[in-house]
Amino acid sequence: MNSPAKTRWSRLSPWMAILLTALIGMATILLTALFQPGAVVVADSSLGVAGSANGTFQGPQHCAECHPSEFYSWAGTTHAQASFDPIFQSYLQGVENQGECYACHTTGYDAQTGQFVTAGVTCESCHGPYRADHPGQSMEIATADELCGTCHKSTVAEWRTSNHGQAGIACVACHEVHTQKMHMQTNSDALCAGCHVREAQDSFHQTHQSAAVGCISCHVARPAFDASAAVSGMAKTGHSFEADPGVCVNCHAELP
Repeated sequence: MNSPAKTRWSRLSPWMAILLTALIGMATILLTALFQPGAVVVADSSLGVAGSANGTFQGPQHCAECHPSEFYSWAGTTHAQASFDPIFQSYLQGVENQGECYACHTTGYDAQTGQFVTAGVTCESCHGPYRADHPGQSMEIATADELCGTCHKSTVAEWRTSNHGQAGIACVACHEVHTQKMHMQTNSDALCAGCHVREAQDSFHQTHQSAAVGCISCHVARPAFDASAAVSGMAKTGHSFEADPGVCVNCHAELP
């Protein structure tokens, strides 16, 4: 049974998420102004870049009015903080063409004006600008190949060569779009086993599972974080799903 304190917290959480996002947005604007003198952040559609052929940007708070659960799930993610991330802000200082960075780290960036609508990767980055005929018309997102690959270039390039890519198993089959976590986050092995039944039950994989070595430990292994590779969009992300034999020596040092 929930305690009164926990109940009060659950009621306040969405509002705290809104406040947190607003604070992040304001801090990002200030930091961007410091790192990029003359940059303009557009907060109102009447100022120029917020319009499009399909709709007008309204910002994540507008979406939260009807979709508080999705908003709250998104508010603390890497997408929400994409403009505020310290590594991004540090890298931004030494970049000559900062627009290339804003194209993925903000929402509604216009290369012609150098302006963006909203800091962070918000709802409208994926769903498109708000349309007046919504909710009558859906704000569906594009497929993984068309949308995610715009920014996650190396990830999608790896995925295309994989059995997942060849079978058309898209990003959203494994990744929850708003939280950015895996479906069945508490047990990713169960997610893999939903399709890979035979492999999950053989003795080789069972032995590793009993030692708490899950599927992603070998099949989505990544090298140490490299900021230069990450910002170039060419970092290795393990989405070919091939088990690299080099990973084995992490546990089996006795191997030749």
